[in-house]
Amino acid sequence: MRDTQLKELINQVHTANYRVYGARKIWRELNRQGHVVARCTIERLMREMGIQGRSAASV
Repeated sequence: MRDTQLKELINQVHTANYRVYGARKIWRELNRQGHVVARCTIERLMREMGIQGRSAASV
């Protein structure tokens, strides 16, 4: 249940930031919004969702 909610939040933050944010920035943004979650959880869920941030080399 928690994973489902977190996936929705991750998707919202990722989409709102032009699909550029990676796990670290999404983790920081969710914590700023008051959602306390471990970064490794964000990384795991992003892998499951098949999304990733953009690196400077891929731009």
